[in-house]
This record gives sequence, C-alpha cells and structure tokens, in this order.
Amino acid sequence: MSSATATRLKILSHGMTRIFACTRIFFEIGIHSVKAQKSRYSPRKQPTQARAIATVNTILEAAARILMDSGYDAASTNAIADRAGVSVGTLYEYFPGKEAIFAELRRREGFRHYKTLIQDPRPTTPKTALRHLVSAHIEYVRDNLPLYVALETEVPRFAIEDLELAVLKDYVPLSNAFLEVHRHELKPRNNIDFVTELLMRVMSSTVNDYALRSPSHLNNPELTEALIDLIGGYLLKD
Repeated sequence: MSSATATRLKILSHGMTRIFACTRIFFEIGIHSVKAQKSRYSPRKQPTQARAIATVNTILEAAARILMDSGYDAASTNAIADRAGVSVGTLYEYFPGKEAIFAELRRREGFRHYKTLIQDPRPTTPKTALRHLVSAHIEYVRDNLPLYVALETEVPRFAIEDLELAVLKDYVPLSNAFLEVHRHELKPRNNIDFVTELLMRVMSSTVNDYALRSPSHLNNPELTEALIDLIGGYLLKD
C-alpha cells in the first residue's frame, strides 16, 4: 500500500470515527430530552393517605376550573395553589409544574370515562354494545366539552401513554372475548384483535375531530345514529 493511500484511509477512518461519535452524542441527547419531557408531565409522588389524596384532588379540581374559566396560560402553579387553598410548596410536593398537573387531570378524566364505558349492566349483543359505546362516548365528550378540548389541545399525547396502554390491556381482552362469542353475528372475518382496535380508533378519532373542529354537531342525534350506522355497516350482518 502506498503512503498516499494509507494517508487517505487514515483520514477516512478518522472522519468515520467522528461521525459515529457525533451520532452517539445526538442519540444520547435525544434520549435525555425525551426523558426530561416525560418527567415534566409526571407527578412527583402519588398520595397514599386520605388527607394527601384529598389535597391532590383539590389541586386537580382547581386546575380544571381555572382551565375552563381562564385558559391554560392563566393556570400558573401560583394561581392553581391559590384557587385550591393550599401553599405552592404543598403543590410542589406532588407536582413539578403545571404540565404534570394537567397531564394527571387528563389521565384521571380518561380513566373516569373508560369506567363509564364498561360499567354494568353490560350489553348482551354486538348491536346493543355498539350503540352503548358510541352514545356513551359522544355523551361524555359533549357533557365535558370545555375540559375535554382544553386537555386534548394542551396535554401532549405521550404524557398519557401509560394510561392508554393500561386501558387497552384491560379493554381488549373484554372486547375480544365478547366479539368472539358473537362471531356468527359479525361481517368481518379479520382477526378479532384487528376488529377491536379498528372500532376503537374509528369511534374515538371521529368524535375527537368533531369536538375540536365542529363541536355543535355533538348535540345533534343524527351524529350518533350516523356513526352507529357507519360502524354497524362494517361490523354487523343484520
């Protein structure tokens, strides 16, 4: 190998080493940034004693009222603490900032809504189940519209990923088992997991889009019936 070739290879090797080093640094910075972002939207600790639970609930209720009355920008930690009747120091015991407060509020609202969807008495046929899910979802969003829209627009999706995964883990087996029992009443021959996920996404994304862009339609019974017909046309034989 000539000395010129060896020199070129040495320069190339040095350049590649620097590229790999920069790539690793940028990757580590990205991971650190994601973790930092997630920590901003996570509580510092969860209350366990009755008094602490009541305090956190009061903070969340105060945050919700300010959010609906004055908007997200006005909901500083000082304003939330003042409305809740607690010190800012007490607020910071549980939350690192307003982002974590509203993320927790969105998680709790999401879980509360989920409980209304699966509460007894449960439907006994796919047709009645579909009507229950669509009507209950629209009713919840409509009746909680200001808070729902504010939380949807101000709290990033990644902040509630854990809740969504927990809900899916609980709901999907229930839905799959129900649909499998009634497989003879269903049109699609797809895997039941696919059907469950598709129905959830179509329903939630449609209602969410109306809530954010055309909320007045949520008061129109035609929307409920049209969405039931739309999904039912895909799902049900009759």
